[in-house]
Amino acid sequence: MKYANHIAALNELSASEGVFTTAQAARLGVTRNALSQAVASGRAERVLHGAYRLAGSQSDFTDELAALWKLTEPSKFTRERMRAGAWDGIAIGGATAASLQGLGDFYLSPYRMYAPRRINSRIESASFAIRSIDPFDVTWIKGLPVTRPERSLVDLCLDNEEWSLVEDAFYDATSLDYGHLARIVDHQPKRKDVQESLSVIRALMERHAEKGRAEWDFGRRQDR
Repeated sequence: MKYANHIAALNELSASEGVFTTAQAARLGVTRNALSQAVASGRAERVLHGAYRLAGSQSDFTDELAALWKLTEPSKFTRERMRAGAWDGIAIGGATAASLQGLGDFYLSPYRMYAPRRINSRIESASFAIRSIDPFDVTWIKGLPVTRPERSLVDLCLDNEEWSLVEDAFYDATSLDYGHLARIVDHQPKRKDVQESLSVIRALMERHAEKGRAEWDFGRRQDR
């Protein structure tokens, strides 16, 4: 492929993916050598080893996170991973998901991700755990699979985040499906350590229920 064709392919990839991987570029005929030349000439920038963006393209605070997620299945395009029935179980969750959704006072990094299998990474800002995430509990934000608030709250507990931070996240999640939250909690492993971690979210749910009952009782008295 000629140099001009390499540039055209990279422009196309950048337009559809933003941050893209070496393997994605290869599918469009762009070699590793061509990518290295693009970096050397200033046309492309390395985000992480094996992930790039075009210089001059609009950067985003999620670029490194996007690179990390894409590198878990480096040859697939985002549209392929988003297709119905194509769920691979790899999701952004915990503190990172809470940060993206404005729940509590969590930092975006270190990036917390879950997968159904072990994923080894040398990237210091990445934190992986083996965990089963249902596709129903995932929403797509900025082209990234992020756990919904109900699932995120459970994972914050399982990750043993500080109680007060989980509480803040709970009250920031203003449109929770409490029934679904309870189902997620009930479906977690029955091991003692897991159940102890979940005591935080159970206490918050009980407090919410008590508040609801008190408000209902007050309303009945007012109607008399």
